[in-house]
Amino acid sequence: MHLALEIALPFIATLVLILSSVTMQLGVWAIARGDRSGLIRWLFISIVLGLSFLVAQLYDYSQLPFSVDDTIYGTTFYTLTGFHGAHVAGGIIFMMLMLVRSMAGQFSASRHEAIEACSFYWHFVDVVWIALFTTLYIVK
Repeated sequence: MHLALEIALPFIATLVLILSSVTMQLGVWAIARGDRSGLIRWLFISIVLGLSFLVAQLYDYSQLPFSVDDTIYGTTFYTLTGFHGAHVAGGIIFMMLMLVRSMAGQFSASRHEAIEACSFYWHFVDVVWIALFTTLYIVK
């Protein structure tokens, strides 16, 4: 069975997720310069982009021509993308926590290790998605 997956929306969602990594890193650089308002702005944008990715993923699920129990590909596809989506949701929660802490003034140029940790997690989630996207949508 050959599956012809629509690639346009997942590709756009991939670009959105990559952009969210860029905005997250801009936030890290902002607080490293002592720019707390820049950190808040970039964190907020990163959260919105992450949520946009999840919405696109959920919409993509609604358009797929197979379900989780149709084929081994369907089971694998939903398992891998579902676990990734859960990690994206966890990353968004992590960023929201960092946003609240940022707004409370808890970070500075000399004290922002939690922001760095959040960015490492987010970048990792993005790299994993690039591998999944390539494997599930392009190579399949």
